[in-house]
Amino acid sequence: MRKAWILASLAAMMIMGAPAVEAKTNETETSTPPYVDIAGHWAEKDIEKLYIAGAVGQMQDFRPNDPVTLGELITMFVKAKGIEPLKSAESSFADVPANSWLAPYANTAYELGIVHGQKKGNQVYLNPNQPVEREEMVSILVRSMGQSGAVNQVKWSTTVQALATYQDGNSVQQAYQRPLVYALENRLVSPYGDGTLKPQTLITRAEAATYASLHLLTPKAAKTASANQLANGTSFRERLTVQTTAYTYASDPTTLSYLEYPLRKGVVAVDPNVIPLGTHLYIEGYGYAVAADIGGAVKQRHVDLYLPTLQQAQSYGMKQGVNVYILD
Repeated sequence: MRKAWILASLAAMMIMGAPAVEAKTNETETSTPPYVDIAGHWAEKDIEKLYIAGAVGQMQDFRPNDPVTLGELITMFVKAKGIEPLKSAESSFADVPANSWLAPYANTAYELGIVHGQKKGNQVYLNPNQPVEREEMVSILVRSMGQSGAVNQVKWSTTVQALATYQDGNSVQQAYQRPLVYALENRLVSPYGDGTLKPQTLITRAEAATYASLHLLTPKAAKTASANQLANGTSFRERLTVQTTAYTYASDPTTLSYLEYPLRKGVVAVDPNVIPLGTHLYIEGYGYAVAADIGGAVKQRHVDLYLPTLQQAQSYGMKQGVNVYILD
């Protein structure tokens, strides 16, 4: 649990709905952002940290008070985690061109279960230019932290009781209720100064940067010092050697995983006693993935990989000695 809170930042949170800021020490800033519009802003330090880590780009204006778009948010969160996207000739989303700057980050966020998109017919849409409301941002943040398994353990009775203590708690959409309660209980977010949640308030770029800095950022110095890196530079915490198989539900595209994720490449079944649900992974020969499913036959060091077609799943067979890298 986080205890050391900077009072000035907490005051800013109460006024503007910004995330509470925990005191941090022993961080050396090595460069100055080029942004001309963040001097004196309450989120200035967190924006600077993201810039130093390479999680936000080179531009003259950061536009800290503008609403953050979904495409900007997921890119910032993926970069803050130190995850390098994999190149692909295809896009996971019908409204994100495969040759756009966003496509690698959107594809990676999709495979990691950070976003699910909206399915219309046989296609999935991201709506990358839409602004992000607070309740949606919290849900994306928790998934980005690899905590969706913990959210799944939050009882609905606890959720209802917790939200009832806020005068606007009943306005939180059902899909976001448990993630928001989990985030409140673990001090990832705080109520506004008037005690409300304001779940449909639009999140600003400054707020998004502060959440990314507090809860996701992997400092560049730590990444450089770490020997645990994939060939593309993505840092990992642990490597496991496992047996892998493959499964599919192509005949029933409405089927959801245990964590209620729409099934697609990247969703894998694990033994939660070995790999906690919600954990982000990189699997040799498969790519980025999220532990979002379980299975009666998936025990110990066995990972079952989702593939889109029955032919692909059958052709995959069973493989021994596959390296799985735990990213969180």
